[in-house]
Amino acid sequence: MRNARTAVPLFVLPCLLASALTACWSEPAEVVVEPPAWVAPPQHQATVTSDSYHIDGKYRSMTGPSSAMYVNLLDTPEPELVWVTGYESTVIRDDGTEISQEFMCHANLDFDVPTFYDHFDGRVPLSGRMFTLSQGQQHIEFPPGFGIPQISTDPMTLSTQVLNLNDPNPDLNVRHQVTVHFVRDSELTMPMTSLFQAAVQGFKSLEGEGMVYGVDDPDIEDHGEGCSVGSSAIDGDEDLDRNGRKFTAHWIVEPGHEVTRTLVTEFLNLPFDTTAHYIAVHLHPFAESLELIDRTLGESVFKSRVRSPDDRIGILEVDHFTSVEGLQFYADHDYELVSVYNNTSSESVDSMAVMYIYFKDAGFVKPDLSAISAASTEEPATGGM
Repeated sequence: MRNARTAVPLFVLPCLLASALTACWSEPAEVVVEPPAWVAPPQHQATVTSDSYHIDGKYRSMTGPSSAMYVNLLDTPEPELVWVTGYESTVIRDDGTEISQEFMCHANLDFDVPTFYDHFDGRVPLSGRMFTLSQGQQHIEFPPGFGIPQISTDPMTLSTQVLNLNDPNPDLNVRHQVTVHFVRDSELTMPMTSLFQAAVQGFKSLEGEGMVYGVDDPDIEDHGEGCSVGSSAIDGDEDLDRNGRKFTAHWIVEPGHEVTRTLVTEFLNLPFDTTAHYIAVHLHPFAESLELIDRTLGESVFKSRVRSPDDRIGILEVDHFTSVEGLQFYADHDYELVSVYNNTSSESVDSMAVMYIYFKDAGFVKPDLSAISAASTEEPATGGM
């Protein structure tokens, strides 16, 4: 018996043929090319130790023993391009053993801006401050592949200071031990991403109610309670805005809760849209938080919260930001810094509020090392200052 077959009408055949072709053909899948994993070059470090500080009393911020010294990253006669990738400071006893960080006021690493501009193009605004460490953060490490360019023969200035807010009868000697981490450009197998730092800080009016730093006619309701008049923590520690009005970045917080708002667009002074890949924060004891707000978008960019000890005055930890992807910033946006302090003591305390933001410089161009070498007429300064 012959097998039965089902006849297919001729008008159906084109449809079946089209279906078969569709089943056999599809759009090629999108090929996602992942960037190569960062290959870390050899790591280098320069470690220096400050003068010995004798602590024999209580010291508020900016009033304790201090010193400054020059730091060179490499002991080589010819200039090299190096990339600073991290920074750390530890308070130690004279015998080298570590002691509580509550005695740390700050450890600042500065560089000379005119010299930097001579060696690199001057397309980004710089303050001359590379790093600040203080209570709550004693270590900075940039994301892999990011760094601040520096010429190895250019000296940097290290300024360190101690404080004592708790011990009424101290008698001890301490030092700052500071380490700068870097890589040599000559040892790279992959290019570095250049960073530059822009700092924004809170300011308090010294002249009257309703004043906002750098703002001609502020909207009081918009800027809120942070615009009330304050007083400087140290006599003579004041700054004039572009209108000639007196403000201070180091002010007194009376017992109780205080919010200070500062328009900081002028301080950022961004020449182009870019991304931030690291944010460090400097605050004083009794601080609760520091937040940067994009006023144009009405959004919080980054908020750092503070953790403090229960039984002593000081800061245990402040939040910092680090990211390979980064946070987007816009040159034509307005930004506001909001600090919150809660002075739970019965006495007035000093305060500051600073964010150190490390931005990507996408247009960075490597310097001509041969020209820098030819222009060098004398050895860099070294030793104590």
